[in-house]
Amino acid sequence: MRIAVNAVPMLQDTPADTGNVITEMLYRLCRLHPDVEFLLITDCPWQPVVILPSNAQHILLKPWVGGRLGQYAWRRWQWKKAIKKYKADRVLCIDEVLPVPASIPAYLMLTRHTEVLDRASTSQYIRQYTRILLFSAFMREQVNKRFGGLDTKIEELQPGVSETYIPLNWEEREEVKREYADGMEYYISVASIHPDNNIRPLLKAFSMLKKRLRTSMKLVLAGRLTHAGEEIAESLQTYKFRDDVIWVEDAEETELARLIAGAYGLVHTAGADGLAVPIYMALRCQVPAVALYAGASPEAGGDAALNAVPDDITDLSEKLGALYKDEMLRSKLLAHITRTESWDEGALQLGKIITT
Repeated sequence: MRIAVNAVPMLQDTPADTGNVITEMLYRLCRLHPDVEFLLITDCPWQPVVILPSNAQHILLKPWVGGRLGQYAWRRWQWKKAIKKYKADRVLCIDEVLPVPASIPAYLMLTRHTEVLDRASTSQYIRQYTRILLFSAFMREQVNKRFGGLDTKIEELQPGVSETYIPLNWEEREEVKREYADGMEYYISVASIHPDNNIRPLLKAFSMLKKRLRTSMKLVLAGRLTHAGEEIAESLQTYKFRDDVIWVEDAEETELARLIAGAYGLVHTAGADGLAVPIYMALRCQVPAVALYAGASPEAGGDAALNAVPDDITDLSEKLGALYKDEMLRSKLLAHITRTESWDEGALQLGKIITT
């Protein structure tokens, strides 16, 4: 069997900004099905960080022309022609709804980005897919809200976390704190610097926390800078508590895992996150979370997270303060952490669906 995969979104995978969800799922899918050939199709050159499994082949499909016209043509015609050219038996699209041949079973996997559902191409092509695969009840609700009659096609996959994320003992935590936070406790936010991740409200809430409690607590921001977030990055230069904010822009997975496991708590402020990966990372590291009661965050955090009211900076600050001041509350949250699976279970489910 040969499966054509739109792997363009895979090129944007990073531990902090996307949770490496696509990479984790595809690599494990390949290893679980060594008898299947996977064609990873991209529109630009790609050098994988980790060597591809032997049954995965990268295919570079360059756009006919440059600019927006070239991208439109690639999505509208080139991709579809390539599926036929390489005689694919199945199609897997990830985080982008592309046209697919009617004669070939096609599967759509949606991870974190709900804005995919608002694109014109999604409305035009989503009904062509045999199954829609996603990781949260929230994302399922969003699909059903926008497109009626698709619920019977939806399959929910088990969210997971890389095995790299593990708890640290006391000595290891102290080492991480000395390395990154001058030996002080810190909250960590794992998200790209982008308005959709509510970084500016988080900074305002952190300011309120510092003023109210006069604490030495620090804030670590782990995530890349986006074009839309340039003003946020510039504002850090004049931020009153800028000396207490540590920005780690390009953390590799092992570094990110240490940063999360060394934190006093994780704060997750992405409002419409369809898969709250940072919360799962934190819980696997035995670190409690403060999160907005929005998107898939409540189902990810469960009783191991404090939920803050969206668009309420004061409430977010108070939740951060409550976790910081009350060790018993923190212990209570830690006691509610349940087992977080690796990505193997989700990949196993995906494989059963698309190969049978």
